[in-house]
Amino acid sequence: MHKAISTYTIQEWLFNTAEGKFDFDLAESGIQYHFLHDLDLSQNYDLNYSLDCGKLALRQKVAELYSVDVSSVAITHGAQEGLYLFYRSFLKSTDHVIAFKPGWQQSWEVPTAIGCEVSLIALQRENAYQIDLKQVIEEIKDNTKLIVLTNPNNPTGVTVSQSVLKDLIDLCEKKDIFLMADEEYFTDYQNSLIKKCKNAAIVSGLSKVYGFPGLRCGWFIGPSQITDQVINYKRYVTVSNSSLCEYLGLQVLDKHEDYLQSYKEICQTGQKFIERWSEQHDELEMLVPHGTPFAYMMFKQPINTQDFCEKLLVQQKVLLMPAEVFSDEYAVRVSFGRHVDVLTEALTRISEHLSSYRETEIVT
Repeated sequence: MHKAISTYTIQEWLFNTAEGKFDFDLAESGIQYHFLHDLDLSQNYDLNYSLDCGKLALRQKVAELYSVDVSSVAITHGAQEGLYLFYRSFLKSTDHVIAFKPGWQQSWEVPTAIGCEVSLIALQRENAYQIDLKQVIEEIKDNTKLIVLTNPNNPTGVTVSQSVLKDLIDLCEKKDIFLMADEEYFTDYQNSLIKKCKNAAIVSGLSKVYGFPGLRCGWFIGPSQITDQVINYKRYVTVSNSSLCEYLGLQVLDKHEDYLQSYKEICQTGQKFIERWSEQHDELEMLVPHGTPFAYMMFKQPINTQDFCEKLLVQQKVLLMPAEVFSDEYAVRVSFGRHVDVLTEALTRISEHLSSYRETEIVT
């Protein structure tokens, strides 16, 4: 039975509550975005419809990056559309789904709206937010059809350890459970889940690592029969992507090595910068990220981080992501894939807010 879908708290915070009220955005989880002038617009691109599955040249490029057959690739309106199309075309109301929090709300809300039973496993701070396979095994039912991963995790920045991932793959193959992974921050395409597990699919795109979220260019990769189902559902939703965005997306992927190198450099610089900043604040503990352009800052004492971020926005005009929008608490996600001058000013303002907030709000 169809159920009304819950308010998307992540997007509500970003696009409704906070929009237009900040000077510095350390909430958006990709690197600093690029501009149109960073791309070549000298060609007279046609503005006809693209194909429902995406232009062949772009699909071939994605397939080449992952060393998979082009029939397994569909180009989607960002990775999020790829996930939505997958859930809607793959799941039935009688299915059981396992997802994890803190995490991406879509992974449990869309299956719930379909009518699926969802087990939402809480990753534990005491376990550095790693997946505990025993918890997964305890939640498996006879009708468990899907386990959803975000790897690296958003918002924690934690990558599933190789040993846990192997055990999870073995478990899913034994139980005939499908694995879906959001790999937006994954840069080693040859070690993607799609290369390790036959009963799996992944999504990624140009938004987070490449810095082109406005192109809304993503991809879904899975077994060809599931990819076909995703494409068919897309015909009922967006029909196709923007042909212009796909042309420009191909330009980006033609230089993917340069963009990936730039991403690693900005992450390394930003992470060192924010680590030094974090060490100056005893009330915080930084969870070391695994290749993401953001860090999860955990408060050592319990506070309402939604309230903290709302007051930071009003008083200092800096935007962060509170743990509450990811179904967690006592933490904030801080993006550091920014220019150093931006980080310097934004983190200075956060320090000032921490000082004043400590005096009035933090429970000791």
